[in-house]
Amino acid sequence: MIKREIIVFLMFFCCYCADSKAKNKIFLFSQNINDSTDLTRPTSVPITTAKDVTRLLMAALPQYLFSIEFAKNPSIARLLQKIPNSCAFNRVKNPKRLKENIYSLPVNIGLGLQLYYKKGSRASEQVLSARNKDEQLLSLAALFTGKLNYTLGIDKGRSFGVFLDRQITALDSHNLVIIRGGGSLYSIVNMLLKNRIDYLIDYPIRVNKALKKLQTTITLDSLAITGSPKHIIGHIACNKGPTGQKTIDDINKALQALYHNYEFYLAHIRYLNKADIANFNLAYQAVFNVDIPKERNLQE
Repeated sequence: MIKREIIVFLMFFCCYCADSKAKNKIFLFSQNINDSTDLTRPTSVPITTAKDVTRLLMAALPQYLFSIEFAKNPSIARLLQKIPNSCAFNRVKNPKRLKENIYSLPVNIGLGLQLYYKKGSRASEQVLSARNKDEQLLSLAALFTGKLNYTLGIDKGRSFGVFLDRQITALDSHNLVIIRGGGSLYSIVNMLLKNRIDYLIDYPIRVNKALKKLQTTITLDSLAITGSPKHIIGHIACNKGPTGQKTIDDINKALQALYHNYEFYLAHIRYLNKADIANFNLAYQAVFNVDIPKERNLQE
């Protein structure tokens, strides 16, 4: 794997030297092998929020030639440090990454993890007594007090972050239904719809996608979990050098204009359930520090 990575690095470095006098070429790394195709499709074709806003951003940077390259996540981290004209999209900041790369302003927002349950179900009654004044779930343990037969469905091996993983581990085993064999979100949501589990935890954008695919008329309710991040933010990360800094400067300038663009806003809300849009609007205004764009600002 390391030998292959060295070959890849030498190939990109040679291209970097050869293209230094040409149009500004940026190797944009992704851990999704389909992105080399998806990110070259017209911006009018919806795919996902991250891919939609990234295509809008690339279109707003005509001075750059973006070459979409596939690499696994550990390799991306190393390649971003080695290749001067390299970047990666939809990267989440953390202290280690901030030491290694330069990060753009926020590019895309996703609402944080929420607890889902069937509206009007017996499980929904327990939620009423397990909320705080801000309409958030006090804790996962609060769901099972005196109601030991309720169950939370989770995919085997999935992590929800240290904060929630600790709460899940603390639950009694009979309150957990572990879906083994890499069960998809669709199958877990379907189990909730069929009363085989009482609760599940996931991101609103993913649950909404599953509900649309399952074509159900059943309504799910949800609420945030106290202490869990309200939203997640994706950024562009670039090599920590002069070329990377110049690229990030240009990206930030383009982003500050896109924040006011209705098409950029639409790229986020088109994948949300209508019930989640009010919360998302608050996040949009807080993270991007702008008002919600009006539809008349839609650019062709």
